[in-house]
Amino acid sequence: MTDDTTTETPAPASATEEAQQRPADGLTVRTLETPSLGDRTYVVHDGEVALVIDPQRDIDRVLEVLEADGVRLTHVFETHIHNDYVTGGLALAQTTGAAYLVNGEDDVSFDRTPIADGEVVEVGDQVRVRAIATPGHTFTHLSYALSVDGPDGEEPYVVFTGGSLLYGATGRPDLLGEEHTDALVRHQHASAHKLATEPSR
Repeated sequence: MTDDTTTETPAPASATEEAQQRPADGLTVRTLETPSLGDRTYVVHDGEVALVIDPQRDIDRVLEVLEADGVRLTHVFETHIHNDYVTGGLALAQTTGAAYLVNGEDDVSFDRTPIADGEVVEVGDQVRVRAIATPGHTFTHLSYALSVDGPDGEEPYVVFTGGSLLYGATGRPDLLGEEHTDALVRHQHASAHKLATEPSR
C-alpha cells in the first residue's frame, strides 16, 4: 500500500535502522517512505517469509530490510499501475524470484501473476492476503486485506489501501484524464465506504 495501514512505523534514517524496529505481536510491518513523492512501500513478514506491497523504484531499500530481518520474499503485490509513481515491482520480483501479483484486468506487457477481487493468496504458514476491488484512483485499483492465524482461528490484521484511501483523504480520481473523472469520483466514493467496513486490528 502506498498510503494507509493500521500499523505504522516511523520513517527511519536508513533501511537497516528500520529493520531493527520490531513489534512484539509476531508479524512485522515495515514502512519505507519517500515523503517527497508521497509514496509508501510496505514489507510484511512473519520472521521467515515476506511480502511487499507497492515497491518503489529504488528496490535496494527493500532488499536491505529483507536482508537485515533475515527473511525470504515470496510475493510482491501492486495496488495499482499508474504514472503517479514508478514501481520497482517487476525488478524486485525478478531479483528475488518472488511472484509478482498485478490486477488481471491491467493491460501490461510483462509477466505477472494475475489477481482479481476476492482472491486469497497464502503467504507462509499463517498469513493470507485477500484482494479487494477498490476502483477510484484507477479503474483497476486493488486493496489488500491481510489476516493471520490466531488462537480463535483466522483474524483480520490490516488493510493496505494503496492510492485508494489515504490519511484523512482519498486518492486523486482525476489523473486518468477529464473524461474519466466523474466515473472515478463515484467509484472512489463507493470504495471508501467499502473499505470502512473492512475489519482490522
